[in-house]
This record gives sequence, structure tokens and C-alpha cells, in this order.
Amino acid sequence: MHWDNPKPVTATLVPLNGGLVLVKRKFEPFVGHWGLPGGFIEASEHPEQSAAREVFEETGLEIEINRLLGATTPGRGINVLILFYLARQARGEMKAGDDASDVAAFRKDELPENIAFELHRKMIRDFFELMHKIK
Repeated sequence: MHWDNPKPVTATLVPLNGGLVLVKRKFEPFVGHWGLPGGFIEASEHPEQSAAREVFEETGLEIEINRLLGATTPGRGINVLILFYLARQARGEMKAGDDASDVAAFRKDELPENIAFELHRKMIRDFFELMHKIK
């Protein structure tokens, strides 16, 4: 018997300078598109450690996790389980690394049109709507 279990993935929302940190993808899928820093959880890695590692590898930022925002699947035959985290910058300076060709913090009115994943677009939109309500 073969189990087709979903692969666990993290994606992290890191507010910075009134915006949200996004990375420009260096590799497929969606090369050249922007998305939240994230990636696959490694064997025996705690999901929060994975989120912190992926953010550091892709952005140069060390973070502290605030909380888990949610867990979902994208559907349409993509077999991953995405854990979305909210974090804050603890240390470091933004610089593209690993599989990112660029990194920047975007305010709501500056967001690029080419956000890679539907669920990333939704989480980014929800984040800015919540920030607007808090103000």
C-alpha cells in the first residue's frame, strides 16, 4: 500500500517598516513572482523552526514567531499542507538568499501584481485588512 500524504510547508508573514516581507522566486514554480518566505519542513524539524529557517535562508532576517495563523491545503492536486505563521523581525538585515532573487517589504498600496500563490495572496490581503481595522 502507498500513502500519498501531503508534504508539510511553512509560509511566514513578517511585518516590517509598515509593509510585509515578500521574496521574489528564483526557481519554478512561478519563477520571478513574489510570495511569502517559506518552504518544506525538513525531517524531524519543528514547524516553527522550519518557518524561522526558511525566513532566514530567503531573507537574511532572524524572526520570532508570534503565532500560527492557520493551516490549509491549496487543493487542485497540489499535495501540501501549509502552516501560515505571523512573526516579527528579531535581528538581521534583509538580503535575498537561497532560492530568492530579491526580497523587499511592501506596503498594501505597493504590492506587486505577480504574487505567486492564491493562498499567499489571500493571507496577504487578510493581513492588510486586519491592520487597517486595528488602526
